[in-house]
Amino acid sequence: MTRSNLVRAGLLALAVLVALRHVVSDWRLGASRDLGVEGDIGIYIGAINHLRSGGALYDFPLDGGRYGFTYPPFSAIVLRPLTWLDPITTGRVWLTVCVLVAVAVVGLAVVSRSWPTSVAGRLVVVGLAIGAFLGSVQVQSDLITGQVNLVLALLIILDVGRFAPERFRGALVGLAAAIKLTPLVVWGWYAATRQWRALAMSVGVFAGCVLLAWVVMPGDSRRFWTDAIFETERVGDADLRFNNSVMGALTRIGVDGSAKTVLWLLLGGALVLLAFWNAQRSRRAGDHFASAVLLGCAAVVATPVAWPHHQIWLPLAGIVLILRERWMPRLAGAGIVVFAYVHVPLTRWWDAHDLGWFFNHVDFAMFVGVCVLGLAAGPAVRQDGSEEDGAEVSAARPPSTRSPSGRRSPSAR
Repeated sequence: MTRSNLVRAGLLALAVLVALRHVVSDWRLGASRDLGVEGDIGIYIGAINHLRSGGALYDFPLDGGRYGFTYPPFSAIVLRPLTWLDPITTGRVWLTVCVLVAVAVVGLAVVSRSWPTSVAGRLVVVGLAIGAFLGSVQVQSDLITGQVNLVLALLIILDVGRFAPERFRGALVGLAAAIKLTPLVVWGWYAATRQWRALAMSVGVFAGCVLLAWVVMPGDSRRFWTDAIFETERVGDADLRFNNSVMGALTRIGVDGSAKTVLWLLLGGALVLLAFWNAQRSRRAGDHFASAVLLGCAAVVATPVAWPHHQIWLPLAGIVLILRERWMPRLAGAGIVVFAYVHVPLTRWWDAHDLGWFFNHVDFAMFVGVCVLGLAAGPAVRQDGSEEDGAEVSAARPPSTRSPSGRRSPSAR
């Protein structure tokens, strides 16, 4: 075996070990808590059982300082299977599903990239990216709370990322929004970019889910859409430490009252529009995965309350940037991924040195940077031709400069 083959084999073995280590350690981290009782999944189970016993979904009694059920009524229908097993078993099954979903999301991120080009290189990158993603504070927060964000992110990526059949584009976004409202930000992008067919499909699926829930749970549906939807305190206080939305940042620096609302609408709206513009740039380059990530980041900055488990889009943005062919995006992506990976020890360090006033805003600044600067739009592997509205998604992809042998021509160097 040649030296180069030995190096490839060694890198591949290292990547596999890194991936396996984080799959196992993250699962054990989540399993160290009784998720079906203590985590957010325990709230889902408790609220649905409360509903089945004749209570109101949004009156589920709270204890231990936990919040109540905050999602639309349709989500109680989707999540009802969580009550079929005992809570401990359910928590571990859900944890396993979420770990596998995280692995799938990273796999989709890598296969949508144009670099690296070799199969061995892609396998190495997949292993290391799985380790980086699962090792991030955002993903670990999602796992230890038993949240639904990874599953919803997969639905959005399959849809906006163009992995799902074209004729159903928009349907998975509508389904995700019926479970949790934050994916509704994608509707604004569909409208701004005139993707009318996808918008109509998404709105139709969402409306169907809402109607089904209204037929099954009329009282709870009326309560949610007329009252509970406006009770943002059910999600948490905006001034809490790791709320990295525009509202959270404004609250932490002392802005209050109507001024905070106005600034939230202006700054949040501007960031969302910039994210839309950058997502459209990526779409025209054929990089639909990057478009999905940008829309996820837009949802984080726009929502009043965005906890770490909502922020899984940040390490994904870092992975996308690392896999660009230019060194500046790679450097920026590496900074995001490393910061997300070492977030917990860094938090302990800056707390010990009383530097929280600065470092508590770094995550928010990264989200702002992604929305404003985009993800270095460039051609991706997956090219789907023309869209329904006539926009050529592959227009930004330069002609191939490879010879039939696979070597680049001198003009490409």
